[in-house]
Amino acid sequence: MLRTLGSLGSLLVIPFLTPSTGHASDDNSIEIIASCSPWPPYVVDGAKPGGILVEYVEELLTSFGYKPKIEVYPWKRAIDAAQDGAIDVIFCAESGQANAYGLNYEFPILISDTILLSHREFPLDAGQLWDHRIAVGAGYWYGDVFESRRKDVETIEVVDDLTILRMVASKRADAGLMEKAVADNLILTYPELGDMLHISRQPVATQTFYFATSPETKIDIRSLRRHLAVAKPLPIMQQINPDTF
Repeated sequence: MLRTLGSLGSLLVIPFLTPSTGHASDDNSIEIIASCSPWPPYVVDGAKPGGILVEYVEELLTSFGYKPKIEVYPWKRAIDAAQDGAIDVIFCAESGQANAYGLNYEFPILISDTILLSHREFPLDAGQLWDHRIAVGAGYWYGDVFESRRKDVETIEVVDDLTILRMVASKRADAGLMEKAVADNLILTYPELGDMLHISRQPVATQTFYFATSPETKIDIRSLRRHLAVAKPLPIMQQINPDTF
C-alpha cells in the first residue's frame, strides 16, 4: 500500500522567492505574527510549529525585513485574532473564506488535492462520492466544491483525520475525504491502516490556500505587493500525478 501511495504523486516545492533589493518594511525590528490552525504535516511538527508552510512563511516574511513569529491556534481563534488585529497573517485560509472573514487575500501559497479514501475491498473512484450513499468523515474544511454538494452525500460525520482512516479501514464509513499530503503522512505513520485503504486515482477537489493579511496588520501592504510583483512567489503544489499510474 505504501508503494501504491508513493506512486500517487510527489510533493513539488517550487522556489518561491528571489533575493530582494529592498525590504517591504523600513523597520526590520517589527515583529509580524503569522498564524494557522494545527495541520500536520503542513503546520505542526510534533507539538511545535513546523512543516512546509511554516518554512515558507518564515522565509517570506524574513525577506520582507520583518521578524516572523509563528503561532498555532484553533481555526476560530486564529480568525478572531486576525480580525481583531492581534495577528498579522493567516497562512492556511481558502479563497472562499475572504468575504466571510474580512481578510485581504494576497497570493496563493499552497495548491492541494483532496482525495477520496475507501476500503480496499470496496474501492470507490472520486466521482462516486456523489452517489447518495457515501458516509464521509470530514475532518477539515474541504472547499467550496464539497460544501456546495453536501445535499448529495447521504451522511457526513465530522471527525479528525486519523478517525477518518480508522472509520474507513474498519468499514464504519464507506469513504472519507482528506488532503493528499495529510493522508500520505498518516499512512506512513499507521501503515496497518494504510494497508486497508484504496485511494482515488483522481482528486475529489483541488483547493488553493492563501497568504491572507489582517486589515490591522503592521505589514506595509503597498510595499508587500510591490515586493511580490518582483519576486513572483509560486505556490507549493501537493497533487496527484495521474502519469504515475
